[in-house]
Amino acid sequence: MKFYVTTENIQKLKRSFLNLKLFSIIHVPEILEKYKYNYEDIDEYGSFIVSNKINDLISTYSKSKRIRGIIYSNPSINEQVITNLFDTLEPLNTISEIVLLDDYNLPKLKYLYTYFDEIIFFPSIKKIRLIEAKSIEKMSGFNPKNEEYKKDKDF
Repeated sequence: MKFYVTTENIQKLKRSFLNLKLFSIIHVPEILEKYKYNYEDIDEYGSFIVSNKINDLISTYSKSKRIRGIIYSNPSINEQVITNLFDTLEPLNTISEIVLLDDYNLPKLKYLYTYFDEIIFFPSIKKIRLIEAKSIEKMSGFNPKNEEYKKDKDF
């Protein structure tokens, strides 16, 4: 099962991909709203509660035989969040790959490309199935782990 990471909201996902019913979506702003928090005024206790909820959802979804992947949507993603996410996913044997979803024309997450083995772009013309999305590697021979890329992150 693949684990997809993006900053985009559920509406953008629905406009871009056809088969989302086969994927579980963890939308962090919804979880924050459920517990009556927001990004600006969340305290340590709130962070702990939200983090535990996200970890529980990841654990539950990763055990499901019905879904093909998990989409983690967080508009305020950064290196620390990615590191914590990787630590959470590491012991799960059911997660085979962690994939970044980004925009091709206006990439928002270039600074995170080196953390991922695969980067997939949102389709720009028509809806497609998520499993049919082309990765950056297949499009251009790009390898984010390449040392030359690490030196020049302008892509």
